[in-house]
Amino acid sequence: MISTQDNLIVALPKGRVLEDCLPLIQTSRFKLLDDPKETRKILLDTATPEVKVLLIRGWDVPTYVTSGAAHVGVVGKDILLEKSSEEFIELEDLNIGKCRISLAGKKEMIEGKKRLKVATKYPETAEKYLESLGIQAEIVYLHGSQEIAPLIGLSEAIVDLVDSGKTLKENGLEEIEIIRDISSRMIVNKAALKTKNELIKEIHSILVS
Repeated sequence: MISTQDNLIVALPKGRVLEDCLPLIQTSRFKLLDDPKETRKILLDTATPEVKVLLIRGWDVPTYVTSGAAHVGVVGKDILLEKSSEEFIELEDLNIGKCRISLAGKKEMIEGKKRLKVATKYPETAEKYLESLGIQAEIVYLHGSQEIAPLIGLSEAIVDLVDSGKTLKENGLEEIEIIRDISSRMIVNKAALKTKNELIKEIHSILVS
């Protein structure tokens, strides 16, 4: 078992956000000693021995930070909206990983509805948004490939992340309403903010530079 008691663990999500963070990290004293694209390691050493980077799914970052298994994390606001029951401090909007979470479908299938069947992996966001419009949401939980759901009759609409909108168009869907803009945030474990404050401030300054 790896002892991480005296280390500062930074949880980063794999994918696009990691690619945005790496250029900042790799020019600092927290430079990764292994190339994330070449290694299968999940817990990576940095040039500063007491700081390690944990590479995990974005959806798991809040859980690791809340539990104290990681002390700092970077995660999309879309995920934080769904994980609002977990306890962490949202420290900073890093202005990376920008996109939006939207309601999409075919307008003629949605207009005038008082009840809407929606495919999404964001049930909390979808329900709250539709409730604000006076629409009762019937949620079909799908973790991926939501775009196909309206086309095969599984749902009438979807709530999902949108970047360019190309995937929606290719599947015959329209972006009907932007629910909110999304970017990645730095979150911190409450206890670690007191016990590891100096290192956290240094990492914060690197990620917001």
